[in-house]
Amino acid sequence: MKIFVEQKKPGRTRQSVQPVAMEIIGKPETVRELIETIVHVCVEAFNLKAIEAPDKDNPDTDNRHRVLDQNNIEDSIETGRMTFGIVYNNTTEDYGKAIANALQCYEDGLYRMFLNGVQLGNLDTKIDLAEGDCLTVVRLTLLAGRLW
Repeated sequence: MKIFVEQKKPGRTRQSVQPVAMEIIGKPETVRELIETIVHVCVEAFNLKAIEAPDKDNPDTDNRHRVLDQNNIEDSIETGRMTFGIVYNNTTEDYGKAIANALQCYEDGLYRMFLNGVQLGNLDTKIDLAEGDCLTVVRLTLLAGRLW
């Protein structure tokens, strides 16, 4: 099933929120199952990137395919940071820990989720997820700064 997850587009000049397609397996029935499914997809993508990343400490690694083309340069200009695809921490994440952390953060109110503009309730709330629905995740953070 393909859903759209609204993500903040990184950049210094034009920050915006854009829907990004995400392919999930099955049809989650509750908020808990939705979080578990999305975290599983994200951890799988992260682990795949960590496994396929070249070893930065190995001098024999062939990095010739890492040449920047015009699209990569334009993306880097937009984000304000030039990267070469190096993952500095090649460790993979544990699915169980990531899911437990995401569920705990949701229960603690560190982020809220909206399905087609309607806020989702607690973890056991039933949802009716359909193909092409738009999911928005809003991270709630406190502003920190100096008093003076």
